[in-house]
Amino acid sequence: MIRRLSIDAKAFCDRLRLRARGGRGGRGAVAWDVTNRSRGRKPAGGSGGTGGDVIVRVVAHKDALDSTRRFAVGEDGTNGGPSMRRGRDGPPTYVDVPPHTAVNGTVLHRPGEELIVARGTRGSPGNGVYRGQGAFGLTASAAPSDVVVDLEMTLAADVALVGSPNAGKSSLLKALSRAEPKVAPYPFTTTHPVIGVVEFENESELDVVRVLDVPGLLEGAASGKGLGDDFLRHVARCASALHVVDASCDDPVGDLATVRGELLRFGLDMPFRVLLSKSDLVAPERLSELEGALSQYNVSVASTMSGEGLGEAALALRRLARAVATRGPSDGRVDGVEATRSHEDDAGRRRPPL
Repeated sequence: MIRRLSIDAKAFCDRLRLRARGGRGGRGAVAWDVTNRSRGRKPAGGSGGTGGDVIVRVVAHKDALDSTRRFAVGEDGTNGGPSMRRGRDGPPTYVDVPPHTAVNGTVLHRPGEELIVARGTRGSPGNGVYRGQGAFGLTASAAPSDVVVDLEMTLAADVALVGSPNAGKSSLLKALSRAEPKVAPYPFTTTHPVIGVVEFENESELDVVRVLDVPGLLEGAASGKGLGDDFLRHVARCASALHVVDASCDDPVGDLATVRGELLRFGLDMPFRVLLSKSDLVAPERLSELEGALSQYNVSVASTMSGEGLGEAALALRRLARAVATRGPSDGRVDGVEATRSHEDDAGRRRPPL
C-alpha cells in the first residue's frame, strides 16, 4: 500500500543573504553605598549585561529558507544597577534553517547544529568593580559585530526526478505524493525544486522514499543554460536518479542522452533507472520499440493520465532507494543491471551514455 505525504514548497527559497548584528552590551552603573562617615562612600555600580549573539540553527521540519528575513539582530544587554546589580544578558536571536544548509561556506547538516555568526559584546564595567572611592570606571561597551551572512540550502532526497522540460516529472510526483508542483502543458512549468515523500506500508515494514523534482534540463544546463546548474546542485545531494522520458516526443532516446550528458558534465554519475512517461499517447508498438532501444537500462512505463504503471513507477523509486542503501552509492549495479552508470574507455575518457 502507498500512503502519500508531502513537504510544502510553495514559498521555496534556497539562497539568502542577510545582515546579522550582535547585541550591544549594557552600560555599567555609577552608584555608591554610603558607609559610616569616617570611611565615606563605597563604589557599588553593577556592570552591564552582555549582548545576545545571532545564531544559525538547523531545525528538522523546515524545507526552505525564510525569504522575508533580511536582518537578524541580537538583543542588547541591559544596564547595570546600584548595589552591584549586574545587567541582564540579551538572549540570542536564532535564524532557523533546514538541514544541509551552508552558512558562509560552513555546512550544517543535522538538526540541532548551531553556528554563531555575530557575537554580542560584553557590557561595560560599573564603578563597583574598581577599588577606591574615587573610581568611576564608566565606559561604553564595544560595538557589536556586524556581518553579512550567505545562506545556501541544498535539498537531500533518496531519488531525484530528472528529465527534459515537460517530460512529466511533476505530474508523476503529484500522482505519487501529496506534493503540489505546478503542472501545465508547456515547458519549464517547474521553476523551483519540490520534494514529495512516498510511504510504502505493509504488514511488516514501512519504507519512506524522499523524491526531488527539479526543473527540466536542456543541453548546456551544466554550464548554466536555462534553469540548469542552479538546481543541479540539489540533484548532487540525492543518492540516485529516475530519468523521466516523454515517450510521445520526437526523440525519447536522444532526450535521455542529452540529460545524461548534462548530469555527467556536472560530475553526477549516480545509479539510475528510466521511466517512459505519457504512455497513453503512444501506440503499443512504439512503446515496445523504445523499450528495446533502452534495453540496457532498467525501464518502466507509466501514464499519470490513465494511472497505468504508477504502481510500478513507485516500486522503481523504492528499488532505487533500497539499492543505494544496501550497495552504497559507489556501486553502479541496480537490480542486477550493470548499465546504470556511464562507462569510460581505456584512456579514462567518458563515452557517450547511449
